[in-house]
Amino acid sequence: MKNIAKLFVVASLLSVATGCESFLDVNTNPNNPSLESLQPNFVLAQSLKVTGDLSYNTLNTYGSWVAGYWAQAGGVNGYGEERTYTYTAIYNQDFWRDTYDNLKDYDIIERDGPAAGYPYHAAIAKIMKVFDYQMLVDEYGDIPYTQALQGASVITPKYDKAEDIYKDFIVKLDEAITEIKAVPAATAKPGTEDIIFRGDMNNWVKFANTLKLRILIRQSFVPTLNDYVKSEIAKLQSSDGFITTDVLVQPGYLQTTGKQNPFWNRYRATPAADATARNYQAGTQYVIDQYKNNNDPRLAQLYVRANDGTYKGLIPGDQAPPLGGPAISRWKDYGGILKGFDAPSPIMLAAESYFLQAEAKSRGFLSGGDSGAGTDFNNGIRASFVYFYTPAPSAPADSRVLGQVDSDYQTYLAANTNNPMVNWSTASNRADKLDKIIYQKYLAMNSVTGGEAWSEYRRTTYPKFPASLESASSRADKLPVRLLYPQYEISTNPENIPSGVNQFTSKIFWDVLD
Repeated sequence: MKNIAKLFVVASLLSVATGCESFLDVNTNPNNPSLESLQPNFVLAQSLKVTGDLSYNTLNTYGSWVAGYWAQAGGVNGYGEERTYTYTAIYNQDFWRDTYDNLKDYDIIERDGPAAGYPYHAAIAKIMKVFDYQMLVDEYGDIPYTQALQGASVITPKYDKAEDIYKDFIVKLDEAITEIKAVPAATAKPGTEDIIFRGDMNNWVKFANTLKLRILIRQSFVPTLNDYVKSEIAKLQSSDGFITTDVLVQPGYLQTTGKQNPFWNRYRATPAADATARNYQAGTQYVIDQYKNNNDPRLAQLYVRANDGTYKGLIPGDQAPPLGGPAISRWKDYGGILKGFDAPSPIMLAAESYFLQAEAKSRGFLSGGDSGAGTDFNNGIRASFVYFYTPAPSAPADSRVLGQVDSDYQTYLAANTNNPMVNWSTASNRADKLDKIIYQKYLAMNSVTGGEAWSEYRRTTYPKFPASLESASSRADKLPVRLLYPQYEISTNPENIPSGVNQFTSKIFWDVLD
């Protein structure tokens, strides 16, 4: 793998072969790729699979630690950055490298797709480039963008302003939607290589719209962008709609080395044995209490009881007994978090789509008013039940609880008629509505899309989860606000990389609330 400024087409295809343990390889010889290996339909499946790894495994892991979902089990060494937030330039630096590698693959598809007879693939790649770039901007702020992915012609790309990149996201997504709709009807749609929507281009348009809504809502508290955000969200009112099902990457995971669901492989079991990291972390007492105190049936689908019959979590920075013992609740096997070796990798939840719409309506960005927002709010909660209750294909019969979604969802609502964080009708003002929307979004994203949960906390300051007791931050909430630029970028592009960046004070442009 190489620094993004030095990536060539060959290096991009090499990442396809080596970056994911040869899963869904598209090259027979990565050092001398054939012309066939450059065809977009051969590259798309692997590119989407890598995005699933980056979002669900890498970014979700980081987000789950810093957003208060996970804490360290006692008796385990390491995790200094997670416990204290004292980051270095090498902490999570592979996220930067691997995401840019993934972007280069999408760039090849977007560039070569139309001429090669794959216009749908090119539009999909354009959408996914926005998805990848947003992950980078939300963790680093200013990044190489307009001069990125240029290979040898630009080996030290300039850094673009994060706010400018965000505006271009909307332009690129609009272009992708237009391109999809302009493809002649007789043109073949993607087939099995589309491991997300299986060639359903209507769903790709809805995903692009939902991604637009996420991007616009993310920057909606920046005072100077208020009119821009309102105007752009208003255009979505007459769009083709938003996603109503979870956006899942499913290449056909197998119980074979290098081909399992990446989260299961890392935190539950390899094909040969229990994963080592299984005993290194668990759910925090805070997040477990949010389900327990609200009589939330999802609790039993996410965690198992400790040996005393209660649900016990960890306190960040506190000493706790090893997770391998029975004193701490661990994630439930074949439950909502640890679904199975062949479970798909989520990159956006239907629950998030509904909660974004609820916020947009409650703030007057979309029509529908308070009533429409309340419907979306409840749909978001129910969609969370659907995700957590949907089993992996290989899940044993006694763990299949999908049929309980509606009864458990209604039980949850009935048990919380006076709970302001569950019953929409108890909201008295805009702040209360936002608080409960983000709270329920937080519960829905638990250990699934932790990176988004972390970004939403920074954007809204909700919910008020406790930071690590060992935090090195001087902030009131004791939390960091970003990742640091990677060491290899500092070493190879020193003239362009922003200076003076600090993980506790250098906020992303949309992070304006305290």
